[in-house]
Amino acid sequence: MIKNSIKKNDVFFITILFLLIIVSSIVAVLSFYLVHSSNMVLYKIFLNILVIVTTFISLLLFMNGIIIIKLLKGKSISCISRKIVQISLSFIYTNTVNLSRLLGLDKNKIRSVFSELNNRLILLSNTHVVAEEILVLLPHCLQKSSCPHKITNHIDNCKRCGLCDIDKLIELKEKYNIKLFVATGGTLARKIIKETKPKAIIAVACERDLSSGILDVKNIPVIGILNERPEGPCVNTRVNLKKVEETIQYFITEVNFTKK
Repeated sequence: MIKNSIKKNDVFFITILFLLIIVSSIVAVLSFYLVHSSNMVLYKIFLNILVIVTTFISLLLFMNGIIIIKLLKGKSISCISRKIVQISLSFIYTNTVNLSRLLGLDKNKIRSVFSELNNRLILLSNTHVVAEEILVLLPHCLQKSSCPHKITNHIDNCKRCGLCDIDKLIELKEKYNIKLFVATGGTLARKIIKETKPKAIIAVACERDLSSGILDVKNIPVIGILNERPEGPCVNTRVNLKKVEETIQYFITEVNFTKK
């Protein structure tokens, strides 16, 4: 079972930012019309429309907030609620990151919450495919920085010395017959996705690359796994191999059961 990795203080953090988005949006729009309106008749018409629209948006955002909190706490939600969050997730994420930047807060915390929220939505959707349709995308920083055998073009160039996690990931590739590629950036990742045509993606990356990648991929379920950085960002990173294998098993479980 893939566990929820979000802490309670992260749920509180994202909730406060979410409420700030609602309040600041309403105040900003109201202020704009109050300052720029000179015709009182038009002003009253616009004000009434504005009140209705902002009330509707506020209620919608408030509903999203409740659903998101339930998701982050690991609770199940209805299919309709899941669709609502999926549609609004891009807007919520972008504005929350922008607000956190203005407030000088940690953007990576927002990004990790977004990735976890996306993972929860994918897990609730019960997406299952055959192993050959799974693509695992890896960052090049998983490879030992001193290794002369570059694996960006062909991961089989790895000499399987075991000094980094690439060896164990190739073992998973051989065990489950999944697709395994290393991408140096978004452009190459999109090229790999276009060529391999997967039906499910497991992406390993840092918070920034994971969140941007999840937003970039359309119509394919993506589960993101944060890499571990014992030596700092972008050098000799690691990944939780157990979590990668559990995610592969999640995607293929129902298919294998059906075959039996």
